[in-house]
Amino acid sequence: MAIVALLLGALFGGLASENLVGALLGAAVGWLGWRQMQLGQRVANLEERLKTRAPAPPAVAPQSVSPPVASPQPLTSPVQATVSAPVIASQPAEVPTVPLPLAAEAPTAAPAPKPKPPPAPPPAPRRPIPMPAWAQRIAAANTIVKVGLAMLFLGLVFLARFAAENITVPLEVRLAGIAATGIALLVVGWRLRLRSRAYGLLLQGGGVAVVYLTLFAAVKLAGLEPLALVFVLMLAVSLLAALLAVRQDAQALAVVGALGGYATPLLLSTGGGAIAVLLGYYFVLGLGVALVAWFRHWPRLNLIAFGFTAGVASAWAAQSYTPADYATAQGWLIAFWALFTAVLLMPGRRAQEPELWLQSTLLFGTPALGAAMQYLLMRPDSMAIALAALLIGAFYVGLAAWARKRTAHARIFEALLALGAVFGTLVIPFALSAEATAGAWALEGLGAVWLGLRQRRDRVLLSGLALMALGGLTLTRSLSMDIGGLHAATQLLNALLIAAAGLGGARCFGLDERRPVHAIAAFVLVGWATVWLAVAAAVALTRWVPDEQVWAVGVALLAGASALLLGLQALWRWPTVAWPTALLMPAWALLGAAGSVLHGAPLSEGGWWALPLAWAAQAWVLQRTAPHWPEPLRYATHAGSLLAFALLGALQGRHWTADLGNIDGDGGSAWGWLGWLAVPALLLAAVLRQQRRAPVLQAWPLRLAPPAYAQIGAGVLSLALAAWVLIANWSSPGNAQPLPYIPVLNPLDLGIAAALLAVVAWLRSPAAAAVGLRPTVLAVPAVLAFLWLNGMLIRCFHHWGDVPYHVDGWLASRGVQTGLALLWSALALVLMLWGTRRQQRMPWLAGAVLLGAVVLKLMLFDLQGSGTVLRIVSFIGVGVLMLVIGYVAPLPGSAGSTHDEKQKPS
Repeated sequence: MAIVALLLGALFGGLASENLVGALLGAAVGWLGWRQMQLGQRVANLEERLKTRAPAPPAVAPQSVSPPVASPQPLTSPVQATVSAPVIASQPAEVPTVPLPLAAEAPTAAPAPKPKPPPAPPPAPRRPIPMPAWAQRIAAANTIVKVGLAMLFLGLVFLARFAAENITVPLEVRLAGIAATGIALLVVGWRLRLRSRAYGLLLQGGGVAVVYLTLFAAVKLAGLEPLALVFVLMLAVSLLAALLAVRQDAQALAVVGALGGYATPLLLSTGGGAIAVLLGYYFVLGLGVALVAWFRHWPRLNLIAFGFTAGVASAWAAQSYTPADYATAQGWLIAFWALFTAVLLMPGRRAQEPELWLQSTLLFGTPALGAAMQYLLMRPDSMAIALAALLIGAFYVGLAAWARKRTAHARIFEALLALGAVFGTLVIPFALSAEATAGAWALEGLGAVWLGLRQRRDRVLLSGLALMALGGLTLTRSLSMDIGGLHAATQLLNALLIAAAGLGGARCFGLDERRPVHAIAAFVLVGWATVWLAVAAAVALTRWVPDEQVWAVGVALLAGASALLLGLQALWRWPTVAWPTALLMPAWALLGAAGSVLHGAPLSEGGWWALPLAWAAQAWVLQRTAPHWPEPLRYATHAGSLLAFALLGALQGRHWTADLGNIDGDGGSAWGWLGWLAVPALLLAAVLRQQRRAPVLQAWPLRLAPPAYAQIGAGVLSLALAAWVLIANWSSPGNAQPLPYIPVLNPLDLGIAAALLAVVAWLRSPAAAAVGLRPTVLAVPAVLAFLWLNGMLIRCFHHWGDVPYHVDGWLASRGVQTGLALLWSALALVLMLWGTRRQQRMPWLAGAVLLGAVVLKLMLFDLQGSGTVLRIVSFIGVGVLMLVIGYVAPLPGSAGSTHDEKQKPS
C-alpha cells in the first residue's frame, strides 16, 4: 500500500506542477499520508485493546494463616503470622516485625480467625471527555469522511476539466490517472471493510463514482469509441457496485455509487452532446439498480435512480425535444417504464407483508411521468393519445391480474387495478380533446390518497390532495377562457371526474377514523366534489340547453345532484357524504323565486315538472339525512322547508288570481290578495291542527321535528300573515268582481278575518309560550283588528259613497271622518265596558286612550266644519257615547264599579 500511496502522490504532484520536483513532492506527501493512516490505525487498535483488556486485580490486605491443628507449633505473634502469609509478587521487600510477649500457655485449639477486611474498591474508570450533541452526531454518521469524499470527487471533476483546457499532458494519461485513483479507493475500501466497515464502504462508493467519472469523461472529452464498449464497461462498473453493495449488505455503498454515477454527466456537461448517450447511460445505471433490487429492498437507492432519470428526461422533453427525436424518446420511454415497474415489483417476491415494500413514488410516479411524456410525444394526434392510454391501461390491468394471486401483492393489486381504470377512463376524453390532464391528475390524486391512508404515509396523502387541487386549478383555467365552447364535452367530463375523485377521496377519509382531521378532510372533499358537480351542470346548461329551458333544467339538475349524494349515503351508510343537501332547500327556494321573476310564477316554463323533483329530494333529505345533523341545522331545515313551500305557494297563488276582478287594472283586486294568503294560511292552520296531537302521532314530516314546525315555522308564518293583513287592508279597495262589496262577507274581509284568527290561535298556543312570548303580545292582532275595522268602514264609503280610495280622499270626505269618530267611540265603549265587566284595567285603559283620540280628532279636524250636519252628528254622537260610557263603564276598582259589591254580605 505504501507503493500505491507513493505512485498516487507522484501522479497528482506531476499533473499539478508539470515537472519532476512536483512529482517528488507529491510522492512525499503520499508517503506521509500513508504513514499517518498507519499511525491512526495503530492508535485505534491500542484503544480497542485497552477497552477489551480485563482490569488488574486490586491489592488485598494480607490475612493470617491458621496453623494446622494436627501438629501444633509454638504460637507466633500476629505480626509474624502476617509476615508468613503470601505477599504480592510486585512487593518483594520484607516487612519488619515487632516482638511481642508470648502467652504463658499455648492453647490446644487454634484461635478464631479475624474477620476479613473489605476488598479495596477498584480504580475509578477514566471519565470520557464530554462532547456536544452535534459533535457526537457528526462522529457517528462519518460526516467528515463523507464530506471528504465529496470534496475529493469534485476536485477530480475540476481537475479533469482543468486538465482538458490547460494542461498538455495527453488526455489518455490524465484519464488513466483518474481511473487509477478510483481503483485505489476501491482497493483500500475493500481492504478496510473488516476493520472499519463504515469507512471502507464510503471509500468503495467514492471509487465507484470516480470510475464512472472516468468512463463518461472518456466519451465526452476524448470521443472514445466504439460506444458499445463504453456501455459494456459502464455496465460492468454498475454490476461491480451492485455486487459489492449486496455482498456487504451496504445500502450506503449503493447510494454513494449511484449518486456518483448519476451526477457525473451533469457535472461534466457543457450543454452539448447527444441525448441518446445520456439516456442510454442512465438506463445502464438503472439496470444496476434493478440488479440490487433483485436481492435487497433499498428504497433510497430506487428513489435516487428514479429522481435523476425523471428529472433529466423531463428537462430535455420540455426544452429540447423535437419531432426528429421521436424514435429515441419513445424507445427510451418504454424502457424506462418497464425498468422502474420491474424495480417496483422485485422486492415483493420475498415479502410477507404487503405494506412493507410498496413504494408509492414508483407506483404512481412512473405512470404519471410516462403519461405526461407520452402526451408530449403524441400531442398533435389525439386519437394516438387515446390509443396509448388504452394500451397503458391494459398493461396495468394485466399486472393487476398477475399480482392478484400473491399475498404480498394484495395492495399493489388494488393500486394497479385503479391505475388501469384511470387510463382506461382517459381514453374517451383524450379521444375527444387533448385537454384532459385535469381529470387525470384528480384521479391520480385519488389513488395517492387511498394509498397514503392504507400505508399511513402523510406525505403520500398530501401529494394526493395536491394533485386533486392541481386538477381543479387546471380545469378552472380552461373554463375561464371558454366555458361551454368547443371543448365543452371535455370540460364536462373532466368536471365529473374531479367530482368523482373528490367523493372517492372523502370516502377513503371516512373509512379511516384514526385522527379527527380525517373527518374534516372528508367534509371538505365532499364540498369540493359538490362544487364540481355544479360546474358540470353549468357547462351542460351553457352548451346544450335552450335559454327558455335553462331554469327548469337547472332545478332538475339540482334535484339530480342531491339524489346522487343521497344515494351514496344509502349505499355507503355514511351521512357525511350528503351534508351538501343542507343547501338544497335554500337553492330550490331561490330558484323558485327567480322563476317567478323570469316567468311570472314558480310552476311556469317547466317549473311544474322540475320543482316537484326538488321537493321529492327535499323530502328524502328530511327523512334520511337531516336526523344526522346537529339540532339547530335540523330544525332550520325543517322550518325552512315549510316557509319556502309557503313562499312559492304564495307566489303561485298570486299568479293565478292576479287578474281576477282587476277591471281597472290597478292591481287592487281582493282575489289577487287572497292568492297571496291561501297557501301560507292553510299551512299555518295545518300546523296548528297537528299541535293538538302527541308529537309521535303528528303527520309527516311534522313528527320528525315538532318544535321546528310549531315554534319556528308557525311563528314566522304568523308574522307573515300579520304583515299581509296590514298591507292588504291598506292597499286593496276590496274589489271582488263579479261579486258586490258587502262588509265582512266579501273575499278580502273574510281573508283578513281568517288570517287574524290564525295569528291569534298561534299566539295562544303552547308553542308561542315555549318561545317566550307573553300574553300581552295579543295586543298586536288587536291593533290589526282595529285597523281592519277602519279599513272596512273606508271601503264602505268607497263603494257606496264614491269616496276615492286614497288618503287625500279619506281626509277630504266628511262622511269618512264622522264615521271614524263614531266607530272609535263605539269601540271605546265596548273596550271600557269589557274592562268593567271583567274587572280588567288594560281593556278599559285602551278604550280610554281611544276615546281621548276621538276627542283630539274632533278638536283638531272636525271642528273646522262645525256648521255642517255631519260635524254636528259627530259631536253629538260622540258626546252621547261618552255619557253612556261614564255610566255603564266606570274605571274598574273605582267607587262606582264596586258599589254593588259593597252591598253584598261579606
